[in-house]
Amino acid sequence: MSTRELSPPPVAVLDPSGWPRFGSYRGELPRVRLGSLDRGPLFRLTHHKRWMYVLIASGDLIVAVTVAHLGYIANAFVYALDTKERRMLADRAVVGPAFAAKVGDTAGEGSLVSFKLAGAALRIERAIGSSDYVIDAKINDIEVAATLRAAGAPPPIAAIVPVPDGLIDMTEKRALLEVTGEAVVAGRRCSLDGGLAGIDYTNGLLPRRTTWRWAFALGRAKSGERVGLNIVEGFTGELECALWVEGDLFGIREGLFSFDRENPLAPWQIRSADESVDLRFEPMGMHADQRDYGLLKSRFLQPAGVFSGRLRVPGQKRPDLEIEGVPGVAEDQDMLW
Repeated sequence: MSTRELSPPPVAVLDPSGWPRFGSYRGELPRVRLGSLDRGPLFRLTHHKRWMYVLIASGDLIVAVTVAHLGYIANAFVYALDTKERRMLADRAVVGPAFAAKVGDTAGEGSLVSFKLAGAALRIERAIGSSDYVIDAKINDIEVAATLRAAGAPPPIAAIVPVPDGLIDMTEKRALLEVTGEAVVAGRRCSLDGGLAGIDYTNGLLPRRTTWRWAFALGRAKSGERVGLNIVEGFTGELECALWVEGDLFGIREGLFSFDRENPLAPWQIRSADESVDLRFEPMGMHADQRDYGLLKSRFLQPAGVFSGRLRVPGQKRPDLEIEGVPGVAEDQDMLW
């Protein structure tokens, strides 16, 4: 099984001629400067989408925190799922005007993501000179206060990808960040200390319709290694697909997802085209956003649960990593936006 090579990250998204530096990179995404790709205010309003998504797995708890700026509208959500009780403890979401959200042009130092509207205040920040991400998020009766430590974590994967209609997506995924903090869910106080976290930062000029299937997992193999997985089918394809094992990052091939779209809480089967991933995902609860406004349609389903199966490190002669009950999420997205 050959390794999918990752290049060092470029100094800028665009080369001196204004052409995107498409590729898959080991390291941080450069600051997103649209430059010649920007076709004016109306174009940005309808096509420029950016978000930050944080997933935390600590003990029996899975916590997700998201802020998204979608050009003409913004949304945020926070949820917490208990894998022992096999249920959502709380799932809160807010939709508001675009000015309610701020998503900056980097996920590195100086990153700032925020959302503020009645009943909701979320902030994810990495200060200049710091490697820590600080989260302070509250929507109604769910609160998250946590610090994610990038120091000591493996490098992120970054991708600059051509997408339909001559547009571009840029994304950075991080995994295996150490966590300290707590969540308060409907009055129940839950420690996040000792957990693992992952971050999805995406910033792009996206087509009117997007579809993908995605999965993200954080935990330990049966043999004790910390493992993280980011895998997608469709849209950006293999350029963002990655496996993390302890301090190492490996590029893998595109995902192959098999699941019942009419019953997304039934088990999923997730493989990769290079056979490095062969997993069963067992959903235990689901965050969903399904709307139909005619010109705008949303099918966003994100079940949370646990993964079991096999991970194979590409390009290395080592035993497969067996995993069981590793927490994470899967996603089925089909948007007209």
